[in-house]
Amino acid sequence: MALLLGAAVIALTFSAGSFAGDPPPAQRTVDLRAPHALEQLQRADPAKFRKLQEILDGLNEQPGRAESDWLQVNFNATDVDLSRYLFRTSDPPKQLLRFKLDDVRYVVYVARIDLRAAVMLGI
Repeated sequence: MALLLGAAVIALTFSAGSFAGDPPPAQRTVDLRAPHALEQLQRADPAKFRKLQEILDGLNEQPGRAESDWLQVNFNATDVDLSRYLFRTSDPPKQLLRFKLDDVRYVVYVARIDLRAAVMLGI
């Protein structure tokens, strides 16, 4: 009887612990580097598409904004993460930017036209 009671207590302890330790629901991620990702977003959520288009236009205009609080201040973005020391070796170089708007995480490359290499003679 005591063994059965002990097993019941252990079973209840593990089942109660599983509710308390459940992981949060999976976060939705939209990879804007994927082909047609913006077109799909435009069809699915036109308001979010306009906001993202404004962000992308602003980053194309001034890529250095990715290094500041521009996304947080102007668009209420959270969890902004710029790969500051990793560049894609392309022309222009690109940095990976991740940020969250509302409940969706976005991933995009920022073309750093402000960081192009140049040959300097006479140094």
